[in-house]
Amino acid sequence: MTGRVLGLERTLLALFVASGFAGLIYQAIWSHYLGLTLGHAAYAQTLVLGIFMGGMALGAWLVSRRGANWKRLVFAYAVVEIIIGVAGLLFHPIFVAYTGFSLEVVYPALGEGGAVRAWQWGSAAFLIAPQSILLGMTFPLMSGGYLRVAPEADGEILGGLYFSNSLGAAFGALAATFLLLPAVGMPGTVAVAGALNLLVGVVAWMVSRRADLRPVPTSVAPAPIRTEAEAAEDKDFLRFILLAAMITGASSFVYEIGWVRMLNQALGTTIHSFELMLAAFILGLAFGGLWIRRRSARIKDALAYAGFAQLWMGVAALVSLPIFAQSFRWVGGLMAWLPKTDDGYSLFSFGSALISLAVMFPAAFFAGMTLPLFTMALLRRGAGESSIGKVYAANTLGAILGVALAVHLLIPALGLHLAVTVAALVDIGLGFVILKKYADDVPAKPYFAGAAAALLVLPLSLVLGRASPEALASGVFRTGSSELQEGAQVRFLRDGKTATVAVYQQGNAATIATNGKPDAAMQLDLGQPPSDDEITMLMLGAMPLAAHPNPERIAIIGWGSGLSTHTVLGSGKPLQVDSIEIERAMYDGAMLFGPRVERAYRDPRSRLHIDDARTFFSTGSRRYDVIVSEPSNPWVSGVASLFTRQFYAFLGNHLKDDGILVQWIHTYELSDPLLMTMLAALSAEYPYIEMYRPNYGDLVLLASRSPIPSLSYPAAEGSPLQRELARVGLANAADFGVYRLGSKAVIDNLVRLSGAEVHDDFHPTVSLQAPRARFREDSAIWLHSLAKSGLPVLEVTDDWRVPRLSSGMSTAGNDDMVRLPVVASRLAEAVRSGETSAISAEYQALSAQVTVLRQLSSRPVAAADIDNWLVAATNIAEHSLAHLAFEDQGGMWLEPAWFVAEGQPEEVAAVMAAYQATAARDPEAMLEAGRRALGLLGVERPLATREHMLVIAMLGAHGSGDPAEAVRLDREEGRLVPVLPGSDYGFIRAYLLAWADR
Repeated sequence: MTGRVLGLERTLLALFVASGFAGLIYQAIWSHYLGLTLGHAAYAQTLVLGIFMGGMALGAWLVSRRGANWKRLVFAYAVVEIIIGVAGLLFHPIFVAYTGFSLEVVYPALGEGGAVRAWQWGSAAFLIAPQSILLGMTFPLMSGGYLRVAPEADGEILGGLYFSNSLGAAFGALAATFLLLPAVGMPGTVAVAGALNLLVGVVAWMVSRRADLRPVPTSVAPAPIRTEAEAAEDKDFLRFILLAAMITGASSFVYEIGWVRMLNQALGTTIHSFELMLAAFILGLAFGGLWIRRRSARIKDALAYAGFAQLWMGVAALVSLPIFAQSFRWVGGLMAWLPKTDDGYSLFSFGSALISLAVMFPAAFFAGMTLPLFTMALLRRGAGESSIGKVYAANTLGAILGVALAVHLLIPALGLHLAVTVAALVDIGLGFVILKKYADDVPAKPYFAGAAAALLVLPLSLVLGRASPEALASGVFRTGSSELQEGAQVRFLRDGKTATVAVYQQGNAATIATNGKPDAAMQLDLGQPPSDDEITMLMLGAMPLAAHPNPERIAIIGWGSGLSTHTVLGSGKPLQVDSIEIERAMYDGAMLFGPRVERAYRDPRSRLHIDDARTFFSTGSRRYDVIVSEPSNPWVSGVASLFTRQFYAFLGNHLKDDGILVQWIHTYELSDPLLMTMLAALSAEYPYIEMYRPNYGDLVLLASRSPIPSLSYPAAEGSPLQRELARVGLANAADFGVYRLGSKAVIDNLVRLSGAEVHDDFHPTVSLQAPRARFREDSAIWLHSLAKSGLPVLEVTDDWRVPRLSSGMSTAGNDDMVRLPVVASRLAEAVRSGETSAISAEYQALSAQVTVLRQLSSRPVAAADIDNWLVAATNIAEHSLAHLAFEDQGGMWLEPAWFVAEGQPEEVAAVMAAYQATAARDPEAMLEAGRRALGLLGVERPLATREHMLVIAMLGAHGSGDPAEAVRLDREEGRLVPVLPGSDYGFIRAYLLAWADR
């Protein structure tokens, strides 16, 4: 340790931890930013990584060429960090200006096709390449400067710097996703990284005044003159080391991509799981570097160690496959044991990190040894400081090669399992080549032990490392089950460029899933009842035909099962239907739905584009009559950007003046505030919106910048399309109206109530929070509460009209939007006649209430029976007032023959008057009668009845144009009407208060 300045060295290591922290923030955030312009298709992901890694390789190469002649390497490092910091602070405003310029000037000027794509790629490279080059310069500059401080400790320094930088990078990846993005969004996060680089640069500049004053040591001085043969041998040796560094960089990235893709199927494809996996991989690299740092003094033959590291890296990669195969059971255990709460999700994330470490850490640990060892071997051979940058550049170029090979060749051709296996065999082979040809001192026992381990592990990995198709398709991260249900048969399973797609069948029902998440399900036998998904997909395909008078050009985002495209093509009106799907395997797998989707595959008007939606629309000036957007769930990594204000505005620019956007969004596994932030984004861009609810879990929204026409029935009588629609309860135009939920005014009021911010490209709230909502099994219930409310909240506030059975609507649907009007109609008939047999079994409790109400109402209600009458009347009103049209209320609440008005107690008469006013949709009478009933009903009377009276009065106030009175009623009379446990009326009251704030 003679001559060592430990305080200075520790400062340099600490600086490199901070530098690595900021560097991984850039990598993570740049992928988000460039995804907004390049999209998330496989080639776009490859391009972003290629630009980033290529820039780093170029930076390292530049230092290798010039750095040895620089006297002040730490000072140069400080300057580089300061420039990176300034660029980081400027990145967001530059990106915003760039995207605006591209959309408004460049794309219209270039037109369609290759020119636009060339601009996208070239400009993306220009955006991040300068910083990437500078980032690539940091490792060789810091390594060279540190080696000049302590030249005798080459292995300790290289391992320590690799450990420090990687450790900082691992924490940077976690901090960006779990702390910075939620707190300050993408602009704030990249600015934090920039500020950190500035701080590192300033401190490094101060330190450089001590570090760079030390003389250049002889060990890194120019090598002595060598013979021509020795020089040729040195060149060959250098070439081999650089080749080895490139190979190990390539194999490491094949591992990383393969592991991430595999674990997505067990842990879920979320932004959180990705960053946990990335951190696990980088931690392995870091501790490999730490191992070298602590043992460097004992390493006599660096290449022998490197050979064994390569060998055991390959063996560990083979072992990772059986470990992965067991991960489905472990995740299933976590889902069974953990509570579905925020704390439970935190523990699930911790468990996900442990699983990721079990799969990735061992091989990554050995990978982390290789770069310091290769560099040590060159330094000890007299290659000089330039070797640091050369090895780093070669390794980084190998990483680019690994990404391209994994995404575009190995995974599509061989699948994930064999892609990792091939990379492992390459590492094992490289290890043996190093040990056999280049290492000087190779102990026999470790050599043969490694060979035996490789020979033993390979067949075991090939057999035990394959998870069953039923596990891969299980979606264990949602269901908690590590296998599909018994009897399910996986008919298609393919590892595509961006995702693994499975099609499985149980009985006559088939499901297509991406990374274990079901995207669509349907019955293959038309004689069987339809799945819930079918009405959604058919409605999405039918809406362009029903809402637009002349839908000649239609675009559909997301292939799914192909049923929406098939439905659109059931009409002769469209001339061209462009379907945009990011994953080719999705299209191929959906072929198994056969005749159910045949028009999507056979109709010549159907055109498939394997691309990201943003990229597809930006590479041309296409304008459509209708765009249907049905992407995957927004908790899936990368998908939430298709639910932002900027994306909705972007789609609006590709609609004709009277064009309509048909947007799907789900309500299951989503909280109301998250749903509202996405609906707020849609509402911010479109002044006209109509909302439909085809089933409990889905919404279909029509949005336009022009008034939306009334729906017409989209199918010709007797056509195949008409039969397909009728099967799911859409037999005529009236059936579409049954599912209407509200207009833009309802959305705006709910957004106001929730206080939700508009979902924005640069503040990925949904990506960050939706995985937690999915784990908690949340459900956005506000819209459903409005739809099923027993009082006409939507009718009074949004001019919504209750569907009439007499209009010809189908009664076979199983959703509340159909069932509740049917129940109301049958209940009304039972009250009129006294015959309750028509009331369905699930509502049989109402039969007894009908009997009580009729019996007590046939004469003045006795004082002892008033509560019984109120309970019966309230229950029946809850199921009939809002769901029975005014025109159908005759003999029920209006002019009821079953009710004797004369002689009734004041409370009974007041409540009856309030219900009659509501049935008549008479706002002034509702306000007056509701207020009177509230005044007469004491706190001892049934709370549900008093809650009804309060809401009726508030509705009356709104309907009468007096929102201030609605507020007063809730604040004054409402103080004596607490919210009934389990009741939706607490929310309804809040909704009406928000309506008053319009």
